[in-house]
Amino acid sequence: EESKPVKELSQVFSAQLTIFDSSDAATWEMFWKNPPKIVGIDTEGNQTSPPILAQISTDDYTILEVSKHNTISTNLQRLLDDDNIIKVFCDNFSHSDKKCLGITITEDANFMKPPIIDLECLASTLLGPVNTARGLSKLVTISMPELNVRILKPKIQQGQLRGRYTNVARFVLIEQGKVAPLRGLSDLSNKEQQYAALDSRCTLQAYHRIQQYNDTMSMSE
Repeated sequence: EESKPVKELSQVFSAQLTIFDSSDAATWEMFWKNPPKIVGIDTEGNQTSPPILAQISTDDYTILEVSKHNTISTNLQRLLDDDNIIKVFCDNFSHSDKKCLGITITEDANFMKPPIIDLECLASTLLGPVNTARGLSKLVTISMPELNVRILKPKIQQGQLRGRYTNVARFVLIEQGKVAPLRGLSDLSNKEQQYAALDSRCTLQAYHRIQQYNDTMSMSE
């Protein structure tokens, strides 16, 4: 494992993702006209509720939602409330992504069965419990061994706003109130949008692969 080349998610999955703006009514009209069975969900700025940005990925496209008026959209709420659509998260053990979207966390919730599934919970069952969440990058590495790489997520360092860290730090600074909040999706560059969309997309793809392993073979770290 340590001998494998180290790359970031954006280096491994470099193809441009199809992105739609949640504030465009046509986006959700398209979504509900042919609703997917499963979506991957991620957030940026999840220490506030609602989050700065919510990402919803199907197998074909990703919807990005900038929170406005201190609430999530009625369509995102409808999706979260729809038990017929599986929502897949890759959350930490504090359930920050779920909580910031208003999902109630009960003591007996394990998030291993629909309608809400967490990759961390699945991994703990298949690979064994851990004290620290494995994280999306590691779970993608584990679930897609054919990539033959070790995927790491870039670490944010104080004051580091250039280069590959820009996409991550922007959301952190907004969350901390150090830069202006987003007025809409157009406030984010294409690179920032792609960075955000990739997390929810990879969450969904890792789930598909973990399910395959769960059904047909064992999976190891």
